[in-house]
Amino acid sequence: MPRWKVERVWDQQDVLIIGGGPSIESLDWSLLTKENTIGCNTAFIHGPEICKVCIFGDYRWWKKYENELAEYAKKGGTIFTNNQKLFNAKIPWLWTTSREARGLHSTSLGWNGNTGASAINLAILLGGKRVFLLGYDMHTINGRSNWHKRILDKNLVRPSVYSLFCKQFVHVKKDWKNKFPDVEIFNVTDDSGLSADIIPWMSLSEFWAGRA
Repeated sequence: MPRWKVERVWDQQDVLIIGGGPSIESLDWSLLTKENTIGCNTAFIHGPEICKVCIFGDYRWWKKYENELAEYAKKGGTIFTNNQKLFNAKIPWLWTTSREARGLHSTSLGWNGNTGASAINLAILLGGKRVFLLGYDMHTINGRSNWHKRILDKNLVRPSVYSLFCKQFVHVKKDWKNKFPDVEIFNVTDDSGLSADIIPWMSLSEFWAGRA
């Protein structure tokens, strides 16, 4: 039953967050092997070589993937959650922390209605100096809501869900600027429903050129 205490294991380093959007469906995942990565939810299926850390917040998702997550942990993957039903769980490989409804925090993880926002908070607390968001599309592409086919809730395809997600990011921006002004965050995208006024965009070509 490990409770997480803040450790800046990636202090002043770049952190890449793997979101769920379909824009990264054709990504060459091997490009991420040398990166510090946090994967939202089902990104763990790529294994700890690609997805070093997995974060989730939904209890139904947990119940579906608990056994697979245990195998991921055995292979060296690290798993975090701020789901409060699991806060006192006696699971040695599951790191738990308290959940705040909104914003970014120093000793807990803000929820803001979605795992992607919690992942940003986690990246900052792990020491990230620059945080890059991959697959934060916040809209469907050709009717698809995710780069993978393991959809837990098909209702997520509804456009109204994404608008709700985006509204919550206002709280992320406020606390980012006020509490963590030295951290840089970029939404790596050529087309996102999350406004560049909230999280500045970086084009895909510019980002990958920089990694090279």
